[in-house]
Amino acid sequence: MKEMKLGFFILTGLMMMSLGSYAQSNTLGDRSAVTAAEGKQKIQKQRISKRQRLLFRTPNVKHTAQYEFYERLEQVAKEKKRLLRKMAKPQYSDFSYFGHKSKPKKHLPYAMRYCKECGIRH
Repeated sequence: MKEMKLGFFILTGLMMMSLGSYAQSNTLGDRSAVTAAEGKQKIQKQRISKRQRLLFRTPNVKHTAQYEFYERLEQVAKEKKRLLRKMAKPQYSDFSYFGHKSKPKKHLPYAMRYCKECGIRH
């Protein structure tokens, strides 16, 4: 039985060594030495002439009437969107309003008055 276990471990070790010998021995990965040398070359930046710079320059359109008009339109649309979000909330979601449009003032106990709107003394 011991011989069988020993033989199994020796056989497993030999198989692992044979599989390990197929492993790659260089540090270039799957690339050959020629392709690795090509990758080390410096990449030159493309030179742009003054004429090309002038052609690709973005025009300065700020402070023109058309630009200000569209900028104002964007601001109005943003404001409208904000107001719509505000109006979508239920008016009486906060229970401390007691059904009022604005929060009722807190008075001292001797100065409280009966409210016709909600029927509570505030």
